Amino acid sequence: MARSAVRKRIALSIIFLLSIFSTPLLADGHLEFNVHFSYWTLNVVRGLVEKMVSDTLESDLKDRFLEQIQADYPALVESGYQQDVNFDAPGHNIGFELRFYPGGRGGAFSLGLAVEQTTMKISFPSVAARLDLVDLNLNQTATFNGQASGQFIIKPLSFHLNMRWEFLPSRAVSPYLTIGAGISTSKSFFDASYHYEYNGTLILPDSSTEQYSDSDSRTLRQIKEERLAEGKDFPLNFLPIFQFNLGLRARLSRALNLVADVGIFDGFLLRGGLSFRL
Repeated sequence: MARSAVRKRIALSIIFLLSIFSTPLLADGHLEFNVHFSYWTLNVVRGLVEKMVSDTLESDLKDRFLEQIQADYPALVESGYQQDVNFDAPGHNIGFELRFYPGGRGGAFSLGLAVEQTTMKISFPSVAARLDLVDLNLNQTATFNGQASGQFIIKPLSFHLNMRWEFLPSRAVSPYLTIGAGISTSKSFFDASYHYEYNGTLILPDSSTEQYSDSDSRTLRQIKEERLAEGKDFPLNFLPIFQFNLGLRARLSRALNLVADVGIFDGFLLRGGLSFRL
């Protein structure tokens, strides 16, 4: 999606939220507008995710290695496989939110509607692999040493509904809890892209060598079309997002608040923002 189109959609979303919250039904309540920026990551649970990524890559990469090698040497079959995976998952987020306090300016409970633009990157910058092979007919062995890298990037534009409880609403500094959920647009979900590349050296039984390499880039839209063409299902058409935040609100003036929170957002985030009381 072009940057201008994204800006237009966000602007229309904000206007829509303002129109909802400006109805006479909410006249006795209190409104707050918030803009925030977040750092997003999965590296907090690097060990767990790295193991999951490694397990997924093991079958995928090994099959690709074997397919290329056996096209030239069909008698060679797998006898062992090892790999070492490096994992990284950085990202960021910017969002706009309108909050409604039914109890007025001093209320502890509020309901929020938000528009979020997030970048989530899951990458394996370095994968070292060793594939052991054997020719069962001749009882000879060969080895393939490969280096691979790849990444998956999704930039969901999403819409969220959340509930927030402040524990000390009358104080200058108040902790709070936020629980919410959202869904991405279908377009931003299917624009997600996957890329990988590898190269390696096959050491044959006579100690001669041969080089192999491959790469591929696809979007989720292409993957869905391929699966549907094969008669397979593709169950999701958007990215669901679960939100659970713990934070602090610091009152800078009657109209301005500083907020900071940490929590879950289909990953882990550290967020800071400014809230304007309307």
